[in-house]
Amino acid sequence: MKKRMNIDPLISKIELVLDLGQFISYNQSWDFVHDLEDIKDKVDDLMDSGEADRAARLYEMFLSGCYEKVEEIDDSSGNLGMFFQDLFLSWIEARQKAGRAAEETVGDILKWMGNDDYGFCYDMEKELAKVLNKAGFLVFRRHFQDRFEEAFAPFEHKETRYIYDYPADVYLSANTLKDIHIVKKDVKAYLALCEKVGITPKDCEHIASLQKAKRHYDDALTWAEKGLKLEKKREWRNQSSYELTEIRQELLNKLGRRKDALESAWAEFIEYPSDIGYDRLRKYIPKEDFQLWHGKAIQEAKKSSLSAFIEICTGTKEWGVLSEHILDVEHNKLEKIGHYTTEKAAKGLAKKHGQAAAKIYAALGMRIIRKGKSKYYHYALEHFRNARKLYEKAGCDQMWLSLVERVRQDHSRKYSFIGDFEEIAAGNRPEPPESFEKRAKTRWKKQTSK
Repeated sequence: MKKRMNIDPLISKIELVLDLGQFISYNQSWDFVHDLEDIKDKVDDLMDSGEADRAARLYEMFLSGCYEKVEEIDDSSGNLGMFFQDLFLSWIEARQKAGRAAEETVGDILKWMGNDDYGFCYDMEKELAKVLNKAGFLVFRRHFQDRFEEAFAPFEHKETRYIYDYPADVYLSANTLKDIHIVKKDVKAYLALCEKVGITPKDCEHIASLQKAKRHYDDALTWAEKGLKLEKKREWRNQSSYELTEIRQELLNKLGRRKDALESAWAEFIEYPSDIGYDRLRKYIPKEDFQLWHGKAIQEAKKSSLSAFIEICTGTKEWGVLSEHILDVEHNKLEKIGHYTTEKAAKGLAKKHGQAAAKIYAALGMRIIRKGKSKYYHYALEHFRNARKLYEKAGCDQMWLSLVERVRQDHSRKYSFIGDFEEIAAGNRPEPPESFEKRAKTRWKKQTSK
């Protein structure tokens, strides 16, 4: 008689929760992954209680099971993929706690990455570099260093070029090494790599950030300014940096050059007026000069960007200034501004500046029906309802009638909209929805009748 093998009870639980052979729909996937996380917590507890070797074996079973499940789940949310990555990192930690050889662990990691047909291991290099212990990290880095040196060998003594003008084997391994150097804050290694493949504004951003973190502010500023100069030399695509200007301003301030930081923030605001630019500007304005600079910013936004003007006034709650300008703005210009900006403004203006708020609500409604997307018509109707109420409250009945005439003239053939709009124009209030109790009683009567 064969001796019965002792099966780890957690393997059965992993098998049960994965439910191989059963398809998991999108709506079911959230609860499914939550159940997986509950089992993972139990395996995590083993690692914390000194059973790292057992935990490592269970993680391996779990990882393999998740991969078997991939084609049996609608993972549009990406939850299973994210769970897999967390599981993968825990597996590495368990192996390290169990004293497994670094070469073996890293070898398995690289094989998983090489055989990954579903992208579960995509872009994990940074996280892997963080979780690997010293021995494992050195083996991991050496792999990508060797790959880079082999791919780069034909270009070793040639003039540097734009990173994506190299073959994929070069730029992919170079980008992975850069990610690894960032995690380890290894400025020296990052610079040595850039000397070979050339430097981009994005590289300058990374180096400046690393130097800033080390409080080497002068060096960081040098790299930020170098990156800004590089930006002007060519089109960098995804190697461009949108952070360099802000980094430079922060560094100028750190170095006691607050006035220079303010001038830079102001120049940026003039070029790209926005509430974000305004917030950056505020950081460097001396308290005693705030009103002066605030007034300048408001005037600049007023003449160059209606959207920025609305955002800034809404943020600072300057409803009187905003109301005055809204009443002067042409309807078609207001209709071009996105609802995310104008809805906030309308709500803020409604209490004391009803006419301006009504004009914004009218613009919001017109914006929707001009685009002709019927699924949003109920929002347009609500905006027009608010516009009527506020116009009437402000004693501006003629403005409401003018709006009604515009809608009738331009949109009377939008049959799924115009009927409900005419109800609003006639002053008819929408009937309140039937109560749940009444609906339920009606349904019961219907279901139990002959």
